[in-house]
Amino acid sequence: MANTHGLTSRIVKKQAAARRLSKGKKAASAVYIGNENKQIRENTSYKRRRHYIENKQSFPKKKLPTKEIKSLVDMGIIDDRGFFLKGKKKNFITKSMVDQKGLDFYGMPRGS
Repeated sequence: MANTHGLTSRIVKKQAAARRLSKGKKAASAVYIGNENKQIRENTSYKRRRHYIENKQSFPKKKLPTKEIKSLVDMGIIDDRGFFLKGKKKNFITKSMVDQKGLDFYGMPRGS
């Protein structure tokens, strides 16, 4: 009754060997790193998750010194229409890719 599943013995032996090899990996993947859910923890390796967290800590998100529009214009972070001068051409005032008149960074009407 050992072969009721219908598989040949060589396949069963390979499955058993794969189970033996994966025993140590389960313990490593169970280690919790930072802010991650169970599915990500199971589907990615410990090494890859650790590198991701280290990179995230090395390059934190840049925060604006103030949210006051006039002072940001004076510092040279945004222009007079509200667009960021460096990085993505996004408008700080409208929080989108167009200004209040519906024009993009280059002054062209943006299609919807």
